[in-house]
Order: sequence, then C-alpha cells, then structure tokens
Amino acid sequence: MELPWKSAEAWCRKGRAYAEQGQYDRAVECYDRAIALNASIAAVWYHKGLALTTARKYREAAECLDQAIRIDPTCARLWHARGQALYDLQEYREAADYCGQAVKLAPEIANAWLIRGHALRKIGRTPDAIACYDHVVTIEPGRVEAWLARGMALAADRRYDAAVDCYDRVIALDPRNANAWYARGTILILLSRYEDALASYDRAVAIDPNHADTWYTRGCTLAALKRYDEAIGCFDRALALRPDDAEAWYNRGRALQNLERYEETLVCYDRAFRVNPDHPGIWYHKAIVLKKLKRYDLSLGCFDRALRENAVDAEIWHQKGLLFFALKRYGEAIECFDQALRVQTDHKDACYYRGESYYALGDWEAAVACYQAVVRAAPTNAVAWNNYGNTLYRLEKYEEALVCYERALEIDPENRQVWNNKASVLSVLSHYDKALVCYDQELRAHPENADAWYNKGLALFILGRYGEAVTCYSHALQIDPARAEIWGTKGNALVILERCEEALDCYDRAIALNPDDADALNGKAMVLIYLDRPAEAVKYYERVQRLPERDWAAKTDSSKNKRV
Repeated sequence: MELPWKSAEAWCRKGRAYAEQGQYDRAVECYDRAIALNASIAAVWYHKGLALTTARKYREAAECLDQAIRIDPTCARLWHARGQALYDLQEYREAADYCGQAVKLAPEIANAWLIRGHALRKIGRTPDAIACYDHVVTIEPGRVEAWLARGMALAADRRYDAAVDCYDRVIALDPRNANAWYARGTILILLSRYEDALASYDRAVAIDPNHADTWYTRGCTLAALKRYDEAIGCFDRALALRPDDAEAWYNRGRALQNLERYEETLVCYDRAFRVNPDHPGIWYHKAIVLKKLKRYDLSLGCFDRALRENAVDAEIWHQKGLLFFALKRYGEAIECFDQALRVQTDHKDACYYRGESYYALGDWEAAVACYQAVVRAAPTNAVAWNNYGNTLYRLEKYEEALVCYERALEIDPENRQVWNNKASVLSVLSHYDKALVCYDQELRAHPENADAWYNKGLALFILGRYGEAVTCYSHALQIDPARAEIWGTKGNALVILERCEEALDCYDRAIALNPDDADALNGKAMVLIYLDRPAEAVKYYERVQRLPERDWAAKTDSSKNKRV
C-alpha cells in the first residue's frame, strides 16, 4: 500500500510549491521523484517542463513536454507549453506548429495565439501573425502585450496608420507605457509626421528619462529636420546612457558635420569606429570631413579604406574623383569617375565632372561626349548646357555653341556668365547687335560686372560706336581699375576719337600696371607721333622691340569663355 505523502501526486504538489518560491532545481527533484513512482501522469511531466522553461533549460523542458503529449495528446496546454519552449530555443517554425495545435484543441487560449503570432512574425509570415494577434485581442481586449505586438506586425506589413491605432489602444490602456509612446513615434516618422513623432518621443522620455532608444531616435528625427543642435543634445543623452552606442556616435558626427564643426565630427567618427570597426559609412564621411579641412592626403587614405569595404558604391568613387579634380590631378579624377559610371551608369554628376576633367586637360572631343550624355539625362541642367557650349566654342563650332547657351538661358535666365558667353559667340559670328542685347541683359541684372562692360565696349568698338565704347570701358575701370588691357583698349578708342591726351593717360595707366604690355607701348608711341613728339615715340617703339617675341606677337585669346 502506497502512503499518501509518498504518492506521485504529493511529490508533484511539493514540486509546484518549490516552483512558486523560485526554487526550480528543488522543484525538478520533486517532479523526478513523482515520475519515478508513476511515469504516466502527464501533469507531472508538464509541471517539470514549466519549471525547466522558467530555469531557461529549454531543451530539457521540450523533452519533458514531448513526454506529456505522448501521454495526453488532447491536452491543449501541453502543446502550448512545448511551443513556448521551442520559441525560446528560436525554433520558430516548430513553435508555430505546436501552438497551432494548441489553439485547434482550445481556441480560447490567448497565450497560445500570442506565441504562435510571435513565431510566425519571426519566420516572415506577417499577415498570419496579425491574424493571431487579432484572436488575442478578441479574447482579451485589454492585453497590452498583444496590442504592442500587433502594432509591430502591422508596421512590418507597412500598414502604418493601423499600427498607430494599435499603439493608441495601448496608451489608452496604459498611458505611462514609454515603449508604446516610443513605438508610436517611430511609426509616425515613417508617415512623415515629424512633429507628431517628436511629441510622442517627448511623452516617452517624460515617463522614462532613461529610455536610450527614444533619445537616439529623437535625435535622428531632429537631424532629419535639420535641427542639428537639438539633435546633438539628444545623442548626448543617449550616449550618457549607452556610451558604447556606435550608431549614436556616428549620427552625432553627422549632425556636427552638417554644422561644419569638423574637428568634433572626427572625434565622433573615431569613437564610433572604436566601438564598431565594421560600421558602414565611417570612412567615407571621415574622408569628406578631412577634404573640408584640406587634409587631402588623409582624405584620400580614408576614401581608399571606404572603397576596400565597399567598392561598388558609386558615390565614394565620385567623391574621390572630386578630390582629385580639386587637386588638379585630372587623369586620376577621370579614372575615379569611370569607376563610378561602371557601378552606376546613370550617375549624372560623375559624367559631368568627367567632362570637366577632360575640359581641363584640353581634350575637347571627350568633354563634348560627356556633356552630351549629361544634358540627355538631365535636360534642365543649365550649368552643363553652358559648359557644353564652352567646349563647342573651343572646337570652333560656334553655331552649336550658341544653341547650348540659348538652352541654358531658357533654364536659368538670370545666369550672367551664360549671357556673357552667348554675347561672345555672337561677336565671333559678327552678330554684334545681338551681342549687345546680351550684354545689356546681363548689366541690367548685374551692373557691377566689369567683364560685361568691357566686352560690350569691344562690340561697340567693332561697330564703330567709339564714344559708347569709351563709356563702357570707363564703367569697367570704375569697378576694376587694375585691368591693364581695359586701359589699353580705352586708349585705342580715344585715339580714334582724336582725344589724344586722354588716350596717352590711358596708355600710361596700362603700362604702369604691366610694363611689358606691347599693345599699350605701341599705342603710346602712336599717340606721341600724333602729338608730334617723335623722339619720345622712338623710345617706346624700342621698348617693344626689346620684348621677347612671344610678348609682343601674342594676341589676347578671346575664345576662353568663362565657366560656371
């Protein structure tokens, strides 16, 4: 006869008492004594499994629950408990199956629906997970955990408004739930409701000032709104709570970079790198900052490191090319732009600066091909049209250049450099009256443009309107009195107008600025002849003869159009 205090049921009750006190090892010993007496009681195996699950001995727990199911396969709680153990073992597919069997046997078990939903979400079956959470909140409408999980699943399914509704339900049930306010804010960001998101984050940190995720995400939101100083304050709060948060250091650096506080930026990137040497983006952005600080060799080294980590990022190749371009290392710049275009064939900026590099090297044909590609891809790029025109000008394709300048002005009618360039090509084509219209257009918008006044004067000179030409040269010299060539050209016009004393003064000013100005020396000699001062004239002719041939024979290259 079995004594009642030595029965399996008694040992099971004793085990449950220990489990309630948190003494799981002693509880398991009691369950083992019960099993030794009677191994066919499903409840004993079940409670042993629960104790082992709570003690995080999930594999042993699953084995116990398997035994319980073999004894009583119609008991829903056994299937549910084994599903929980499998979920804790990260065996999500099997966990979903076991919990699915539990709810078939007992559809009212909310916890089984909940664990099944979690498991399905882990394996990517989000719509099925949402259906499980719907069952939970139908059974228990006040279940905060289920509303939170449902919100996360809806967000993963990009049903953002519905997700916000879930978090609102949580907040209605538990207004001091910081996690709900935080999650609500993250979804509002995805809906581009930034101010509402900030209000949610404010509620979260008011409830829990140590909620590091909220401080970090609030900082990212403020940075997206270009409120960089406030963003830095949030990142500081996050880092005070999590000093080894690489993302917070990195994004703090990005905010400082946008404020052009470059030395502090480098410190942040270095801290992020120490925490996580594999963090993407650090070397690239560090290279950009070092370029801004004109530490070019260090910047190139960082670009190289960035490309070793990610050689298929077209923007890194492009930015490295821009650095070579700034250093006037045009051949190396072209190699970088070529790499960028191999990775991303429609990278318009790389194609444009490839053209600029060829232009700087004097390879006009190659530059034209690049600019053609740019304006085909971006027909509203006024800068590209202008520089396309400049390159055609170099190739003496003046009519085509004129078309390019006109396209640029359709896009950007206030661009003074394009008006100048159009006027120049019109002058080459002997359309001086039309060129004057362009100069007038430019000077109405920018009367301080000395080049425009000078070039207008040249066009008027060619048209024989010498008095007006002198007026234009005078305007140009008021703006920029150190231009020797303008003084000389003004002198030429004054000679034709027989205002020789004034012309003489202009030539003197030109020679004072450039003693080897052959045109001014010749002009002064000519005026002295007119003034019947031949002895003085001879001295200036002799000075011209003593100049190296390239100085007195060279002519001004008026084809070098200004570039935007």
